[in-house]
Amino acid sequence: RSGLVDLLRRVNNLTLTSGQFMPFICQGVQVGIVTQEVCEVLLRYPHVFHVTQTYVTFSNMLQGFHQCSQALNEVLLELRATQEFSRCLDGWRNECYEISSTYGAKPFFQIERSAAPILGIRKYGIQINGYVNDREKGLCMWFQRRSKTKQTYPGQIDNFVAGGLTEGRGVLETAIKEGGEEAGLTADQCRLQPTGSISYLHRSERGIHPLTEFVFDVELADSWRPTNTDGEVDEWILCPVAKIFDILYSEVNIILATGFFDRD
Repeated sequence: RSGLVDLLRRVNNLTLTSGQFMPFICQGVQVGIVTQEVCEVLLRYPHVFHVTQTYVTFSNMLQGFHQCSQALNEVLLELRATQEFSRCLDGWRNECYEISSTYGAKPFFQIERSAAPILGIRKYGIQINGYVNDREKGLCMWFQRRSKTKQTYPGQIDNFVAGGLTEGRGVLETAIKEGGEEAGLTADQCRLQPTGSISYLHRSERGIHPLTEFVFDVELADSWRPTNTDGEVDEWILCPVAKIFDILYSEVNIILATGFFDRD
């Protein structure tokens, strides 16, 4: 469907044009994407960042995970206090992403979760597709409407369960945790079937978002109803598969149902 292609282009909407962006390098590895606007701000912190004409990296005075993480956090706290990059930093979470060369590798440094789009840092998350063989509606999927108090995409329809991987938790552990908090899934219900991952590059008013999502399916009983426990969901919607594209084309945030739609 052309509408689905248009939707995917809106999600994967950033083309990296030479001269407009610079790589953020750490220990010889690109870990982020920085705009010229951000580079101008980083130039004010030569004790933390080394900005050249072709790339940005940490100052040579900073060595190792703790020094880089602490210096970066001090800069972000100052920017937050002066209301720079407020679209990101107003959503300060006190949660960090650990940044490494590849997923699961030894981390170079950590960054406050809300600040990752400023430096175009890749984020990892999980998505769970909850499906039901409903007696009356047939094959259906559960969706949630995000709380109006959420810092990002408030009040929009989203996938059944989703969440970011923060420091100290693995993929499956995060999926089980988010399933319990967002939907009230018990350990017995979390019979998650991994279906793959999706990576895309998105630019929003908050910055640059390189994202990789690990996707799972879970079959749920038709008599079961999700119950939110962390205040992040306002409404649950059980949608027949035949009508899913109506949601996709209307007000949905981001739906990642790769494994589910590969079913026969």
